[in-house]
Amino acid sequence: MKKMDSMNLVPFIDIMLVLLVIVLTTASFVSTSKLPINIPKVDENSSQAQKVLDKKQVHIAINNHGKYYLDNKEVSFDTLKNKINSYPKDTPVVLEGDKDSDLDSFVKIVDLLQKNDLKEIYILVEDKNQTK
Repeated sequence: MKKMDSMNLVPFIDIMLVLLVIVLTTASFVSTSKLPINIPKVDENSSQAQKVLDKKQVHIAINNHGKYYLDNKEVSFDTLKNKINSYPKDTPVVLEGDKDSDLDSFVKIVDLLQKNDLKEIYILVEDKNQTK
């Protein structure tokens, strides 16, 4: 019998390289993108908060059937488009959406607001911790 003076590491290195290739190829398919939405926070006492509160806000809502509401009145998308075209560029827009509404309706609204250069967009969400 032959005495073993050293351990052969080549098979171990081969296995580790194969595992490394598997990890790297599967890691590239993992989607890590998230929609970066920062809910605006305003200090009630600041002067900028008063400017925002003094402006006339527009409320746009989407229900779970994809119907649009402008300031609590049901409107068609064409009517909504005409109304948004008439608003000044610094008008604050508050978006509300039912959690069961389709994404297509939301994207159409955001696209319409971007085309009209309305940049003050606020999206209403509810904090899970406060609903308990």
